[in-house]
Amino acid sequence: MAALNVWFIFISCCIAPTIGRWKRGDSKEELSRRLAVAQAWMKKEKYDGLFLTTEQNVRYFTGYHSAFWLSPARPWYVVVPADGLPVAVVPTIGEDVFAKAQARGVVGKVITWPSPMPEDDGVTQLTKVLRELPSYFGRVGAEMGNHMTIRMPILDFNRLTHNLLEAGTAIVDGSKMLLRMRLVKSPEEVAKIEAACKAQSEAYTEMPKIIMAGMTEAEACNAVKRLLLSKGADDVPYVICRSGAGSYSSIIEHPTERRLQDGDMLIIDTGSQVDGYYCDFNRNFAIGEPSEEAKAAHEIVWQATQAALDILKPGITYRDLYEVMAKHMALEANSGVGRFGHSVGLQLTEWPSIRMELSPEVIEEGHVLSIEPSYPLAPGDDRFIVTEESVQITQTGYRLLSARAQRAIPVLPVPTGKTCATETCSMSN
Repeated sequence: MAALNVWFIFISCCIAPTIGRWKRGDSKEELSRRLAVAQAWMKKEKYDGLFLTTEQNVRYFTGYHSAFWLSPARPWYVVVPADGLPVAVVPTIGEDVFAKAQARGVVGKVITWPSPMPEDDGVTQLTKVLRELPSYFGRVGAEMGNHMTIRMPILDFNRLTHNLLEAGTAIVDGSKMLLRMRLVKSPEEVAKIEAACKAQSEAYTEMPKIIMAGMTEAEACNAVKRLLLSKGADDVPYVICRSGAGSYSSIIEHPTERRLQDGDMLIIDTGSQVDGYYCDFNRNFAIGEPSEEAKAAHEIVWQATQAALDILKPGITYRDLYEVMAKHMALEANSGVGRFGHSVGLQLTEWPSIRMELSPEVIEEGHVLSIEPSYPLAPGDDRFIVTEESVQITQTGYRLLSARAQRAIPVLPVPTGKTCATETCSMSN
């Protein structure tokens, strides 16, 4: 597998265009490289093909990118054979889209059926395609491991599995190859992540102009979404705005009608998208002067992030990153939220996690990480501070994709004489 990663890095860096202005969509050259690497792996590991059902992996091999994935009514299937072009088994509503992919030479056959058809929603067509694969090993890889899902009804999957076993083919876990392939980002992919990071960094710089005491978390969140779109993000599906006296205790819930007030800490954690590729990093803001506890905790996590950056280069492990941050903060293994970051790309959070037990993987050129240490305000306190940066691993070190967080907590204004309850009011003061 290490040799496979080296080859993928080589063809990505030496053949692909250099990082610059990103282009919408996936080039034929990009899709062809991915297919070549996958097919080399399949032959080495004795797989007759890959069976894909999820948005990220279908796009990774075919270029199909659509908001229509939000509709759960129809399944989408792509079979990547050990030789030849991918085969799309898709609902008729997607026939035109995949016919265009076929005309580009990135998809071979396109087989459709009039979905939704609950009694047989593509299972017969899919079974036929998988049975027709040249059977050298009797194994087809699927999205069955950690960080993966199979996007089809479980009864249909059971039926498919039974149909193939009757023909002497087993569906087995193919997730390791998919995870490792997607971990190494090509220049095309990095350019899109970098564009999302740029838009988000610019938005964070301007947030003190649009957020202030008196606004609700929900009002602040909506203002942030509009700002991110105005700075160049295509979409902002993940925006967390949570606050609390002294600091916050949750970083995963929707915003509330709680009003920001003097003495609060506010976290804004956003995952903006450009052409389907995410960035992921947060920023902290104080409403009025932050407490001494908050300032101390913020300084500790800021320095822990710097300690990780100071050792970041190809050859170290994800565990090394965790250990240096945990040691700097004098925290026990897997304390806090359980990890100190992750990879990022076609999904907001990707494998692997920066964690003690689960992070022996070696960091390589082309990885894109979100480094995210967290620290409690005080021992036993459920309030904490978390900071996050997005970085690209280069040949000799790293490159920040996010504009580095300020060392001192940015302070948002507290109006004097009245409470400002809307963002319109806040922008006029």
